[in-house]
Amino acid sequence: MSDIQKQMIEFSTMDLVKFVAESRKLPLPEAMEIVYKSHFFKKLQDPETGLYRESKAYLIRRFNQEIWNREIGNAKQRTNNHTATASCRNLQQV
Repeated sequence: MSDIQKQMIEFSTMDLVKFVAESRKLPLPEAMEIVYKSHFFKKLQDPETGLYRESKAYLIRRFNQEIWNREIGNAKQRTNNHTATASCRNLQQV
């Protein structure tokens, strides 16, 4: 990875962290944790994906899609777990 690629990846990462902090009204350390733990960040770190060359708006849109999908998946999982727990309780009562 070239120095230019590293620098562009760092700038893109800073843009994402700033966006998360501002949009969710979070302190920077929490925003950094959200970004650094995302699958999207791993993709951004890989110069082969070419994501570092994309616009800030594009990166934010793609990042938001991942976060949205993860939150929807977590909500569905919680709903499924709640439904399964309720079903088990109903069976125990019978």
